[in-house]
Amino acid sequence: MKLISYEVQTSLGYFNRIGAVQGDKIIDLNNSYAALLADSGDVYSSKRVADGIIPPDMVMFLEGGKPSMEAAQKTIQYANDRLKKDSLALGAFGQRLSFTRQEIRWLAPVPKPHMIRDGILLLDHYKVGMERLFKITGKDQIPEASKTMPIFWKPSRSAVGAHLQDIVWPKYSTKLDYEFELGIYIGKRGKDITVENAAEHIAGYTIFNDLGLRDIQPAELTLRMGPAKAKDFSTSKIMGPYLVTPDEIGSVENLRLIIRVNSEIWFDGHLGNWAFTFEQFIAYVSRDEFLEVGDFFGSGPPAYSAGFEINKWIKPGDLLECEIESLGVLCNKIVK
Repeated sequence: MKLISYEVQTSLGYFNRIGAVQGDKIIDLNNSYAALLADSGDVYSSKRVADGIIPPDMVMFLEGGKPSMEAAQKTIQYANDRLKKDSLALGAFGQRLSFTRQEIRWLAPVPKPHMIRDGILLLDHYKVGMERLFKITGKDQIPEASKTMPIFWKPSRSAVGAHLQDIVWPKYSTKLDYEFELGIYIGKRGKDITVENAAEHIAGYTIFNDLGLRDIQPAELTLRMGPAKAKDFSTSKIMGPYLVTPDEIGSVENLRLIIRVNSEIWFDGHLGNWAFTFEQFIAYVSRDEFLEVGDFFGSGPPAYSAGFEINKWIKPGDLLECEIESLGVLCNKIVK
């Protein structure tokens, strides 16, 4: 399934919802499940039961685990059957079963994750960064510890942005840069998770743009802490457009990634040469620490895909697009 969080305007105001993408349609999962229940049982309890099995909130939905996922699959089939007969099909209480892409405002699949952990699982990017940003070469370029434990940091959850949302250029920097990565959401709470069991905790995958300020970052990292304001600012953590469930992806180890700036291809390659898998990342982080449903993990980008690595720099007005096979296209405009 391709799942999304979105905002829609109604006569009662704006509401946050979750949906499943079916071509040009967004199936409202909560409304459609209530309609399914009303068709097959007690109309007046249908909304209450639907709110428990498929609530209109992504984290609450993921907490429902396998029963909620199975209910969502049945709901999509039901809604598709209804919409084939009537493109404006309504539920028992007049609720919309679907919306067009033009009627919604996209949110990140999990609009505000409980925790964000962004890793560097593809060490080639780390090596190029040491050389290009920090002028470090030789044996100090790849520390020995980076070969035995995943590198990661914890960005601000308040910095999360969404598909088609403008990226606002920070006023204290002159060198804004992108980093497109693969991301995962945790779908099952756990602690001391083994590598062998870690896949059970992955709810789905998304595209992640971890923006950074290359004129701020080198100085911050000389303090042996951070990054800080080089990486944390409004709309610096773009996620979306979808949460794609693992059954639609298969292996993630060599997915094709394409970056376009104003429709010009700046990178066309693969997510390859992993130093650590997401399963190893999950196992490492969860040692004596609970991972919560909705937590986000980033992979880090492939080498020579970020602007500083290829000496190409984005500017206000540019349109950024990243396509990862099976995950769609994440699109945002830079504004100042």
